[in-house]
Amino acid sequence: MQIVRDFEGMIHVAGAPDPIEWLVGREVIFDDTEKSTVAELAAHLLYWSTLYDFKTQTRYHKDCQKYFEEEFACDYVENPGKDLSLKRKACYYWKDAIANDSAIDWIYILDILRKRIEYHIGYHRYTDRFTNSRLYVSRMELCCRLLELASDNDGIEGIYVNIHNASRYIGRIFSQYDFDKIGKDKDDNLKVLRLSVLRRAKAYKILWKFLDHNLTYWWD
Repeated sequence: MQIVRDFEGMIHVAGAPDPIEWLVGREVIFDDTEKSTVAELAAHLLYWSTLYDFKTQTRYHKDCQKYFEEEFACDYVENPGKDLSLKRKACYYWKDAIANDSAIDWIYILDILRKRIEYHIGYHRYTDRFTNSRLYVSRMELCCRLLELASDNDGIEGIYVNIHNASRYIGRIFSQYDFDKIGKDKDDNLKVLRLSVLRRAKAYKILWKFLDHNLTYWWD
């Protein structure tokens, strides 16, 4: 579980928030050397674990079972106050993505798409009541990884990038010039840069094919 600080310095859980039951025994990794108090961290984790519902997963299943057994006669809908609180959590979930948005960089579009899929992951993890739900979550996680790679500007130290099929990925990200130069640069920094660009181009191209094959299955 990756813990980061948002633009206001508040603790934020990177990725999809997990239900309370999933938090036990999890390893917590901080993005910097600054550590929060146990109480502060616990409060924020519990806050995010209720992003989708206030009930535990077990209680959710019991209420759904009761709902169907009584032929939809019982009313288990949350009260307006709790519904408003969930809306506030959803806004807080999105605030970092919106605050860091940019109208001049297409990479932020990928960030918003990743954030939305992560939100979907959290919902499926919380309910865990759908056929093949865990399979879909696994594919959503893979999609988020492709989105990260397609917008990644970090180094690729220790990562192998296959250059033998590089010609298939020539385009706006990985140019013909990059293709002609790859493997021929004497400067190590340029070598790493071109491999990084090629890796991004591969992830970008695979991403849309992956979404085409999987996106319409991710529904309630």
